[in-house]
Amino acid sequence: MFLITFVLVKNKCKKEWRGFVLWGWFIALFAGIWILQILMTKVQLKNYQATLKKMSNRPSGYLGVGIQKQKMGIGVIAIVVTNEEGSLIESQLMKGVTVFSRFEAFPKYNGLDIESLKEKLDEDTDGQAFKMAIEKIEAQMSKKTNLAV
Repeated sequence: MFLITFVLVKNKCKKEWRGFVLWGWFIALFAGIWILQILMTKVQLKNYQATLKKMSNRPSGYLGVGIQKQKMGIGVIAIVVTNEEGSLIESQLMKGVTVFSRFEAFPKYNGLDIESLKEKLDEDTDGQAFKMAIEKIEAQMSKKTNLAV
């Protein structure tokens, strides 16, 4: 591509060919950015899977994942781990717009039980992701309770 551009510019080609060469560069740049996005998405997916595996590596308790999507703005993914009694042990949060976002520890709610956590989430901007994660944990808890009956 570069060689063609050099030859056409050096030989003072017709204006029609200059436009073609510019469109070629534009398409190549677009394809490169697209491939880079695909690769970075794969890296982010591996980070998600590794974090999920690390947090689920406990002898007992429950794990819930919640997502807060927005059409425009910052999205949030929360991974929450509770013990058998429903007290929050650990939580991690991924917040951002780009593929460069990573999970970070979020100890703000550690030690709280599920009911008091629900009350605090109404005040928090990332509450929707945590609420979804808690709903999934409660569903797991009720399944376990129903199986014992």
